[in-house]
Amino acid sequence: MTVFLITGATGNLGGAALRSILDRTSSADVRVLVRNPSDAARFVSQGLTVRVGDYSNRASLADAFVGVDTVVFVSSSVLDPVIRAAQHRAVVESAAFAGVTFVVYTSGMGAEHDPGHSAAEQALADSGVPHTILRNALYTEPFVAKSIADARDGVIKSASDGQMIATAAISDLGECAAKAAVDRPRTPLWELRGPAWTYEDMAKTVSALTGTPVAHEEVADTDTGPFAVLFPLVRRGVFAAETDHLATLLGRTPMSIADVAARLLR
Repeated sequence: MTVFLITGATGNLGGAALRSILDRTSSADVRVLVRNPSDAARFVSQGLTVRVGDYSNRASLADAFVGVDTVVFVSSSVLDPVIRAAQHRAVVESAAFAGVTFVVYTSGMGAEHDPGHSAAEQALADSGVPHTILRNALYTEPFVAKSIADARDGVIKSASDGQMIATAAISDLGECAAKAAVDRPRTPLWELRGPAWTYEDMAKTVSALTGTPVAHEEVADTDTGPFAVLFPLVRRGVFAAETDHLATLLGRTPMSIADVAARLLR
């Protein structure tokens, strides 16, 4: 029997990983880490054992990892890079000390430029604990959700200059984390990116699914709302490259923007 512990299960990615791992193993073998005790009830009702722990509290992590074989370690949501890096090191070192035998870490593309992700990846390398690092792409859902909302006015706006963006659906990334936890693949590092798309593709997709005309308009970065910080990188092609790693780990074709849009429009 392998005992699994999922961190970040109250969030989108951790929740997706939890749902997927429950499709692969008994709930009796799954533990869930929550930071707030008030979050425990909904997991207990599913027959899951809940451990309370905080990435910034090593004592709580030491208790949480007792008796655990495999940890799905979802990266911290803290924005401060110094705190985030310290939290990630604490999780890895606590897991290693507790005798965890495998860690799946949900990293991100360009991890070498992110202090939090790079700290976690280095800590795993130093720990000697067998592990799999999943460098996740940007999530598809926020791009699709905003485009659907904007399409109500008939126009989807971007500052992408026609560049491709390779994103991935949260459910696909969660499934990969679960599969890696159960299968323990020999490949230690995966660059997980789904099918690339352009905003012209997005406009056509949303138009086809809603049955209404939707155009794409190029605008200034400042007119793109919450994605303004991303578009300079998009135009440089930072998010354009596809890989086959996501499809390989899933064992199927990853979800496209059309698949995600159809799900969100239900």
